[in-house]
Amino acid sequence: MSQVQLGREASAERDPILKVTDLSIHFKSQTGTFRKKESTIRAVSEVSFSLSRSELVAIVGESGSGKTTLARCILGLVKPSSGSIIFNGSDITKLKDKDLFNYRRAVQIIYQDPFESLTPRLNVYDTLAIPLTELLGMKKKEELTERIRTLLEEVGLDPSEVMYRFPHQLSGGQRQRVNIARALAPNPMLLVADEPITMLDAAQRMNILYLLSELQKKRNLTVLLITHDLASARMICKRTMVMYLGKLVEVGDTNVILTKPKHPYVQLILDAMPTLTSKNPYDSPQQLTWIEDSVHLRKGCVFQPRCKYSTEICKEQMPPLTMKRDSDYAACHNPINM
Repeated sequence: MSQVQLGREASAERDPILKVTDLSIHFKSQTGTFRKKESTIRAVSEVSFSLSRSELVAIVGESGSGKTTLARCILGLVKPSSGSIIFNGSDITKLKDKDLFNYRRAVQIIYQDPFESLTPRLNVYDTLAIPLTELLGMKKKEELTERIRTLLEEVGLDPSEVMYRFPHQLSGGQRQRVNIARALAPNPMLLVADEPITMLDAAQRMNILYLLSELQKKRNLTVLLITHDLASARMICKRTMVMYLGKLVEVGDTNVILTKPKHPYVQLILDAMPTLTSKNPYDSPQQLTWIEDSVHLRKGCVFQPRCKYSTEICKEQMPPLTMKRDSDYAACHNPINM
């Protein structure tokens, strides 16, 4: 029997499809021209979570929080410094040969940039034919054409109009739908959507989010949505994980997090969201601190330099992620809305 069983019957429905435990991802960086100084960038630090089968979960954080690095590690594109990633009962860092090939087929990504992620010299037909031939072994022309036609219809595109068009002949929304069709082609079990709506206009953003939600239900997919936008998480995700500088700072029901956040960082994000009655953000002292204030922190809570609730213990000890209230987990010594 293969080391990793990627069929949907591989384990019981109650078991998580993905389990991340104490995952850390560090990079070495050098600065200086003549006297080079080496430093360590802690992109992800001791992150643990699990995804249930057929669950749609969001990871939210601003630029530099580590969410995309975490996603790339799950995809097997970045090696972890420590910790484990278990997919269907197997550690993905130990997969080789056929098992690794099967994992690549079972876990797919939707890229952020619909303008750069499609090869300009390949039309839509050839773009979708590659995963079908390379990952599923389809060879017959008739079978390929029918499958590509089905994929395009599934993502809301008319095959007769777009099948033989090149990327420059498509709108941004159409390109992203082709990206989604390409990710769906090998029939994955886990779909990682890395900021899939960032480069689209407002109308297309709503459409793409709705499409992802419908595909998740129809295909029984597990979807991990990477986003910096809490509003996107609210629209389609029941559970949300918030990251800050490589740490998970709050995890729980999306509605609870957005109405009664326990971590001050989440409240800061909510306060910064524009409304009809928004005041100038520079009127608040808390808004005058930035992520750069926390980058070089060596001990204590990573959010402490920006937190108005900070106390002495926050300067000395990083709080663990523990349940606070309403099944909401937060890494905070002084949680709010309690």
